[in-house]
Amino acid sequence: MSPAEMARHARKKFCQFTDARRGRDWTSVKLDTSGAFPILPKPADAPETLRAALRRDTEEILAGRWRAFGHLEIKVDDPPLWHCDYLAGGNLATTESAFQLNHRALPGGADVKLIWELSRWFQLVRLAQSASVLGDERAGRKCVAWLEDWVKHNPPYRGWNWTSALEVGMRLIQFTWIDALLHAQAETCDYAGELETLRYKILPAHAWFAWRHQSFGSSANNHLLGELTGLILATTRWPELARWGAPLEELQARWEREVLAQFAEDGGNKEQALNYQLFSFEFCWQARDALKAAGKKISFPVEKRLSHASVFFAAVQVKREPWDYGDSDNAFVSALFLSEQTVGREWQDWIAGATDSAALPYWLGNSAVPPGKFSNGPPLMSRPMSNWEVYPDSGIAICESGFHFLRFDASPLGYLRTAAHGHLDALHLSIWCKGVALVIDPGTGAYYADTNLRAWLASRAAHNGPCPGGEEFPKRLGPFLWAQHHDQPRLTEAGWNVLLGELNLPGVQLRRTISTLPDHTGWQVEDEVWRGDGRKNSGAAFRPETKSFTVETPGDTAGTAAPPTGGESGFTVRWQFAPGACVKILGERKFAVNREDVLLGVEVSADWAEVKLVKGECDRGGDAPLAGIVSPAFRKTCFAPYLLLTARPGDKPCIFRTTFLASARA
Repeated sequence: MSPAEMARHARKKFCQFTDARRGRDWTSVKLDTSGAFPILPKPADAPETLRAALRRDTEEILAGRWRAFGHLEIKVDDPPLWHCDYLAGGNLATTESAFQLNHRALPGGADVKLIWELSRWFQLVRLAQSASVLGDERAGRKCVAWLEDWVKHNPPYRGWNWTSALEVGMRLIQFTWIDALLHAQAETCDYAGELETLRYKILPAHAWFAWRHQSFGSSANNHLLGELTGLILATTRWPELARWGAPLEELQARWEREVLAQFAEDGGNKEQALNYQLFSFEFCWQARDALKAAGKKISFPVEKRLSHASVFFAAVQVKREPWDYGDSDNAFVSALFLSEQTVGREWQDWIAGATDSAALPYWLGNSAVPPGKFSNGPPLMSRPMSNWEVYPDSGIAICESGFHFLRFDASPLGYLRTAAHGHLDALHLSIWCKGVALVIDPGTGAYYADTNLRAWLASRAAHNGPCPGGEEFPKRLGPFLWAQHHDQPRLTEAGWNVLLGELNLPGVQLRRTISTLPDHTGWQVEDEVWRGDGRKNSGAAFRPETKSFTVETPGDTAGTAAPPTGGESGFTVRWQFAPGACVKILGERKFAVNREDVLLGVEVSADWAEVKLVKGECDRGGDAPLAGIVSPAFRKTCFAPYLLLTARPGDKPCIFRTTFLASARA
């Protein structure tokens, strides 16, 4: 820990000590509404699809049928129990100082993420949208009543909902929208006084907390973006709120610095977690819109970086059946979409400027991408390498061939010192056919509810890159803590339609070559693990003239590192198939994967010492206890079949090959 970070920790303790003991007059600053943000579209312009979605969601919300993380159906009380994990069934209400609570270790299998989810106020924003667009007074009054109940049960800086500055920033964002959406109806329906009172009970305490307790050091990832965005939106709408936080100019300067720090030049988010790519982008886009509404000019580098970030997400995520890499809690920022279950797809359509996209264009206006970009050549900031598009800074390669989509991961572990949301997924390959996921990333599980499962899903063994035996490197020390980073993997164009990925670890080098078969009938994957230490350094650079990543060592000439000597090392490859896949044996080392009437053939070469098909949990034998457990969404897990390949160590070269055929009958 650096001296600067130690000083920040000391300041944090001081702020916690004083805020826990000192009361404040939150009404001492008058909060006049500027009306600058958000600028709401006319209700008459709302498309019918959005109107229908609002009517449907309003009835569901008022009946207590909510969805957590967009997919977990829970039954919620009226008013909601704001400290309840409705999935685990435990109400953990407390008025203890938030600074004394450990939100990472809740009893009874509860997870603070679900408690926080209720207080992100997505459903309340939806009710406010119904009040604005549909003129539904019942929805508007219920939104205000639930906010009053939240204030009653969540006094400033007490309880679980004050244990995270990000959650405070999220509520600032939502209340900014709620206030704008309810403003007109509150005046005409005579509840403007209640809304005015809520402004003073919510805004100053939230702004004070978000500014004084903002994330720093190794925690300054999407949390800091969310905290700054909340402050920017609220201060734009209520300029005098800067007295409890900071001037808009200072907030903008910090926010712009974080945009350039957290998104790589090719647009990829440095946390290396795909859903957080979208989560962070939405924070940034709302902050950008608010600053522009306040008359501020966004710097050209930031505008460019956000455009690249939007294109990166649209290019590397699959629409029909998305599977993220890295951590994903299925988070989104605001309920500006048609449906919680199609959030990613709607953002992809908005980014691409699709004319049939309804909700996001209504609330946000035009796309972040220059018109026509998606129809005029490859995505922004990618580089062609064989028949792949490679994002050189983020280390993600994608290949679209006919009905098939492949995503190859050669990424760094993650962002900042702890790489908090990264997984050991370097050299992992995911495969979709006709939009159907067949070979998948195992997912996230949950952050706190099951530590063993979380550690497994983040491990190298759970992913399908070559996995050597012995102690895992880097070592995982906690839910969001890695002991160190591994080297930056390298990608090289190793021949016509051949992509080579390499990862150097202490004592071994992992290699994976992916070749496209003639006439694009499939792909051939060759895996190798070599004993010895072939590392030259831990840095990597992309060289456009050679279309390869090269390693540069201080004082040494740049070039592709030679393979380590010492012979081949034993390793495993676990081809994890998607839930619901049916895997049949066609012959010796030949298999057919069938899912949703889509077929993929799999053939395994003779050099593998052992080939084991595991169709159910009872077939694991001596394999890892959690092998085959995958997580399609946050806090959702199930078993899926997999193929475990084992290579024995030896001194003679062997070709450990897996061939995927576009048709199981091919």
